[in-house]
Amino acid sequence: MGNILDKIKTVEDLEGNLRKKFSLSLNPFPKSGIAGISDSDAVVGKLVPTSNEITEQIIRYMQDALSNSGQGMENKYLSLIIRGDYGMGKTQTLMYIKYLFSQLGNEKFRPYVVYIDNPGVKLSELIGNILSQIGIENFRRYLWDIFRQYLEQEDKENNNRLRKDIFLESINNLKASNTPTLFPLDEDTGNTADGPLTWDQVSISYKYLLDKMLNGLHTPEQKVAIQIFKNYLIKCFAEKYEISSIAEYFYDIVTDNTSVTKSWDQLITGNIKNIDKREVHLLKAIVEITKQYLGATDFIILADEFEEIAIGRLKDADLDNYLRNLRSLIDKEKNWCAVFAMNGDAYRKIEKMSPPLASRMGDRIIDLKPLDEPSCIAMIQHYLAIARVDANAPLSLYPFEESAIVSLLNTKEQKLQGSPRFIIQSCYLLLQRAAEELKEGQTIDHAFVMKYLSEKLK
Repeated sequence: MGNILDKIKTVEDLEGNLRKKFSLSLNPFPKSGIAGISDSDAVVGKLVPTSNEITEQIIRYMQDALSNSGQGMENKYLSLIIRGDYGMGKTQTLMYIKYLFSQLGNEKFRPYVVYIDNPGVKLSELIGNILSQIGIENFRRYLWDIFRQYLEQEDKENNNRLRKDIFLESINNLKASNTPTLFPLDEDTGNTADGPLTWDQVSISYKYLLDKMLNGLHTPEQKVAIQIFKNYLIKCFAEKYEISSIAEYFYDIVTDNTSVTKSWDQLITGNIKNIDKREVHLLKAIVEITKQYLGATDFIILADEFEEIAIGRLKDADLDNYLRNLRSLIDKEKNWCAVFAMNGDAYRKIEKMSPPLASRMGDRIIDLKPLDEPSCIAMIQHYLAIARVDANAPLSLYPFEESAIVSLLNTKEQKLQGSPRFIIQSCYLLLQRAAEELKEGQTIDHAFVMKYLSEKLK
């Protein structure tokens, strides 16, 4: 047992061995062979596409997506499809596009990018996932600020009085003569150490204002007060976004209104019946709010794993409904852009079931192909550059020999031929074993590759 544990513990020396033998600070190859969505910009930025043609296509798409030279800010929709088989690097390409967008930040270009790894089984779930990526707490703050601004406006139906004054009067009228009114607000004296609380102080959040409202009220009056509050919130969002079901949805977000029948999981996935068929209006509202509060000029959605929709979890009838709604969304709401990642079978299925949608989604298509020797070498060099102790060192294949790369490309299974995922997984394994076994000055060559991967290679 001791010998087994000692062998396992050799991993403790791995980092030191990588540095001593190969001048690497770590093993830069992902164990799973795919890009990590949480990888830092410093990592993703080094993983430049190995094809100059693909890089140029990405540049052209981004230029046109961000351009304002067309029909205006409300007609900006432009789509790109990243098409490739399993393991061809679709996710990595999306991550690189996300990285490039994130590096743009000036007066003209401030894109906000959302990466979605699960398109859901309904379009409302896709939009709910977008909301989840924005951050439910962030979005709640945005909605609350919109409500505060609404209350601070004049109500033309009530002699142009400020809505907040009418609102506060309604609440104070519920309070008995021996209980504190909403202003002053301190439970004991009606004052803080610095005097009465102001509206700005008490309205910092829904929960804080609600607590102050309900102070001193009995249960029947509390129910009335909560309903008054709800009526104001619903009216605010209904007037601004025109759809009552969206107003209810935003009310639930603001109030953290969870229950047995409506959980947060339902809210952030969009899995609520009353917003089905309202996706166009909901996405428009989300985009407008996000742009406003983040100062963004553009809203970009990166949707990964889209084959899960087209040839995965949905029956044809459900798929037809999803695609029809997506087409309607693209046609009616154009203040966003999208990049979809999927395999060839998925795109062919979309073409068969909805040719008009396929043409809209496929404004631009980047086809990812198996790696050849030069592109494979370039990919491995870029990964190794992440971990070089000397950050200014030129790109190098060391400690891999070119013979090792040739071996990795000569697979027994056709589906693994030139697969970036297989090659990255293999490089991770080989570098781990090399750090343990090779001496300084030795390299990973054909013989070393075959020692560990002969079952998969010719």
